[in-house]
This record gives sequence, structure tokens and C-alpha cells, in this order.
Amino acid sequence: PAADFEPVPMGAVPTCSGTGSECNGAAVITNRIEKIKTGYDYTKCSPKFALMDPAYTFSVPKIQMTSGSFDSLSHIMEIYFNRPDEQNVSDDLAEAVMRNIIRNMRIAAEDPADYQARSNLMWDAAMSENRLLKMGKQCDFACHLMEHQLSAYTDVSHSLGMAVLLPVYYRHIYRNGLHKFARFARNVWEISSEGKSEEKLAVEGIDALEQFIREMHLPATLR
Repeated sequence: PAADFEPVPMGAVPTCSGTGSECNGAAVITNRIEKIKTGYDYTKCSPKFALMDPAYTFSVPKIQMTSGSFDSLSHIMEIYFNRPDEQNVSDDLAEAVMRNIIRNMRIAAEDPADYQARSNLMWDAAMSENRLLKMGKQCDFACHLMEHQLSAYTDVSHSLGMAVLLPVYYRHIYRNGLHKFARFARNVWEISSEGKSEEKLAVEGIDALEQFIREMHLPATLR
């Protein structure tokens, strides 16, 4: 439903990087009694300004840094693996931001005080959900909706639930979007396509995602 009120104007001072909520009007609401978790996005609720200082993110635990940044990555993947699949600016931008997240998560995991890496991750988070990458794209966010059921019934954080579900979900659907998953492997994970079928390349891209999840010490199974 559309917002039928004028929200109180607000500004945002992020202390962690993740959902990019400093650049959108989205929120997730959980009813713990009914075990319902759902999201809303009201454009009118977008902050009027955001003060984005990477130094403010230094004090959060390492797992918050890695899981938050993975959430940024998951948002972009949910946009990217949706129509249209023809060459378009949104997908080209998405590939660049995904590569940047992966690279800077690795740097920040080694040195959480690396200012440049944390700065890049903060900007990546904003880019993941400031609606720019959604221009012209269908965005069903199917895996996000499935994860909402996990965290409605357990204490798992959303991004950790996404880390468990995404590779499994992608192995289930990749044949329906073979060209796009092969492109994901080639352009995001920089896997050579030489001598490989599109299917083999697509599977190697999903393997790379799963290996990255384990490398970042994020959960890879429900257990």
C-alpha cells in the first residue's frame, strides 16, 4: 500500500554498511507473535540527507561487517538475476559494484581498519539500494522473501540466512537463466570461459559464490 501520510523528515548517520537504507525508504517489520516478517518501501520515507563516514563503521564486530556487506551483494544479485536480460546499463553497473564488494570484503576481512575498503563498502551499500540499479529491472526478490521465513521463526540475521539460501536457490534455477549465470561467472568472478559450455561456466560461477561465502566465514548450511 502507498503511504497515506507525510513522514517526519529525517537524516541518517549509518554506523554499519549493508542494506543501503540511508538512501531509500525501506524497512522490514517483524511480528514475533504471528511469526510474520515483511518489508515495505515508501519513497516518501527516504532520508533527506545521509552522513556517510566509514570511520563510524570501525567499531562494529567483524561478522557484522562481513554479513552486512554480503547483504549488499545479495540485494544486487536479486536485481541482476531478473529480466530484462538484454544488454542494459543497470546490469553493467551491477557487475562493477558486485566486483567491488567482493574485492573490498576480502581486504576488510584481513584488515578491518582499512579506511579505503570500508569506504568502498559503505558506498557499495548505498549503490545496492538507492534504486539506481533497479532502473528498468524486474525485482521479485524471491530469495529474500524465502529468507524472511527463516528469520521470522529463528534468530538468524537476514544476511546470514541469505548466505545459506542463495547458492542452493541458484543451483535450482540457473538452467532457466543459463546465459545470465554464465555472464555472472565471467564478469563478476572473472572465470575464464575458454573451452567451457555455458552450463559449466554457470555452475562454476555459483561454486565461486559458495566458496566466497565460506571464505568470509558466513554460514553455508541451515545447521
